[in-house]
Formats: sequence, C-alpha cells, structure tokens
Amino acid sequence: MAFEYQPTRLMLPTSHYDKKRADHAVNFIQALKHTTGKWQGQRIMLLPWEEQIVRDIFGIIGEDGFRQFRNAYIEIAKKNGKSTLSSALALYLLYADGEASPEVYSAACDRNQASIVYKEAEKMVRACPELMKRSKVNASIKRIVSYNPEGFYQVLSAETGSKHGLNISGLIFDEIHAQKDRKLYDVLTKYPESDSGWIDKYPDAGKRRELRIYLQWMDQCWQRWV
Repeated sequence: MAFEYQPTRLMLPTSHYDKKRADHAVNFIQALKHTTGKWQGQRIMLLPWEEQIVRDIFGIIGEDGFRQFRNAYIEIAKKNGKSTLSSALALYLLYADGEASPEVYSAACDRNQASIVYKEAEKMVRACPELMKRSKVNASIKRIVSYNPEGFYQVLSAETGSKHGLNISGLIFDEIHAQKDRKLYDVLTKYPESDSGWIDKYPDAGKRRELRIYLQWMDQCWQRWV
C-alpha cells in the first residue's frame, strides 16, 4: 500500500504543507544509493516512517516562508538505518536545500563517532556521478566540498574551543545522549537563523516520546551535567 502522508500534529495553524518542497527532499534522497549490506548499489527507498520525517521537516512551511521545523530530534532504534538516513539528510542540506553557501557539519561525543555518518555520505557521493562532478572529496580531513552551490560538509571533533564562529547552516548531532556535558551542544546550536537546521539522533530509543517530554528529559540531564 502506498504511503499516504499526513502532516504531524505539531504543525502550527499558521503553517502549511508544501508538497513540492517535500517531494524535492524525498526525491533527492531516493536518488542516492545504499553503500553497505545486501542493498549496496541499490537506490534508497524511504520507509513510511522515514518519509514522514523528511516530509515533516522539509515540507511544513511557516508563515514567514521558511520551514517551521528548524530543529529535529529523531529517535531510531539500532540497526534501522540511522546512519543512512542521517547521511542522506546531510547531503541534501549541502547540495539541494537552497542555502547560498552551505556549511554542514557532523558532531558526536568523539570524532570517530561523527565520522560514521560522514563516511557513508562520502560513499553516497562517490556512487553518484552527478554529485561527483560538482564535488571534491577530501577523505583525509573528512570534508566534502561542493562547487555548486559553493559549500562543504565537514566532521567536527568533540573539543568546544575551536567551534566558536562557525557559520553552521546544517548540523547532524549523533548520539547526543552520550555527551558528557552540554558545552558542545550549546556552542554548535547557537548560530544565526537559516532555513536549514540541526538534527539530533538518539539511536537507542525504546519508545517514542512527545517533544515536551524530550525537552523535560534533556533539561534534567543538563541539570545533572551542570
């Protein structure tokens, strides 16, 4: 049965669903290919819950003309394609989101963890001739440079001192629950408003939480950290 999208109940009365913008994101992601496992070399086909996420993020538009959801917190259980989806989202933010000079980053509790998403994204780019024509991949520093639009996707280390002043347009923050404190989170999420945003992945969730419960839970964690 074909997926029938219904906007999230978190959509504001002043917002609307833009199918064209949502289709743009879905079609870009589904033009990419799996890079590992039994589906290697096959195009990504979003599952209904994945397509729901993508359409909610990129298709629900606020009254200001920009996306309503600039921040997305996503819980995905282990072995359910969290890195594949995150890599595809990072590439969309880099190549197809309409940002003039996109700066997209991956962050986590350490650089090796953040590199997991990057490595899959790099393989996706190498498997797509259209993207390779407009890109330079520098694996040694974990950086993908886009020539059109002019921008890049970069892995960050866990140190906070060098992160001030970054002009972040998109951020994939992996395993936020593993952070020892909130310093890196605060530095990376305090940047000028854009129509991009940051995406948190908490991979070991056993059940779905409402946004308000997530915020209460994070506040409790941060109070312990502080």
